[in-house]
Amino acid sequence: MLAILKLGGSILCDKNTPFSVKTDDLKRMSLEIKKAIEYYKNKGEILNLIIVHGGGSFGHPVAKKYIKTNENGEKVFFNMEKGFWDIQNAMRKFNNIVIEELHQQEVPAVSIQPSSFILFDEKGELHFDTYAIEGMLKRNLIPVIHGDIVLKGENNYKIFSGDHALPYLSKKLNPDLSLHASDVDGVYDLDKKTIKKINSDNINDVLKCLKPSNKQDITGGMYLKVMECYNLGIKTIIFNGSKKDNIYKSLIGEVNGTKIN
Repeated sequence: MLAILKLGGSILCDKNTPFSVKTDDLKRMSLEIKKAIEYYKNKGEILNLIIVHGGGSFGHPVAKKYIKTNENGEKVFFNMEKGFWDIQNAMRKFNNIVIEELHQQEVPAVSIQPSSFILFDEKGELHFDTYAIEGMLKRNLIPVIHGDIVLKGENNYKIFSGDHALPYLSKKLNPDLSLHASDVDGVYDLDKKTIKKINSDNINDVLKCLKPSNKQDITGGMYLKVMECYNLGIKTIIFNGSKKDNIYKSLIGEVNGTKIN
């Protein structure tokens, strides 16, 4: 069983409070991941798992300090001689907190730092070598990938979001489960009801319901989650990871939410 689980920054942090961590929720989610590992073990199976987490209240507020609007109205990075490390450092701290809690629950998590080997070319195409990740999975390790600052083209930079990682890895590795844990029950329609399924039949109507995040999120919020998966043809589910047992249920294929494709 191969699963890729994205833990949204909103369920790990209060995005309106810089460098905050929802420690009780992080512990609960770590315990539920451990429970899922044991579930498959008792069935004589191995849960091969990749965890992805967003920038939360660590990456986003730091990255915003190094973004300005140029004379063409475009948002660009500046002072990156200092900023690149500053953003890296914030995300390393967050990643360490997540991994340390996973190890407290005996989950064999290991860190993956995107800025060291991931980049976007001038056309915006993502270059992401998964060889090391696949090697870790063969050794029953659980790679934990995080949002980060990465290089783009000849002299630009770009935020690599966890919402980029999940669909790309799903396209490359073809997991049994591709899971987006958010702080809402799924994608909402205009009446705040959960949309059960998103496909080519209703995507245009869904787009009318998606709005930019009102939190400290500079990567695209729910719109990016939906469109990255839809455009790549990834079968995934967006669900509420803040609810007790939903992380566990998602990893055994029993959670409710919005299914894409």
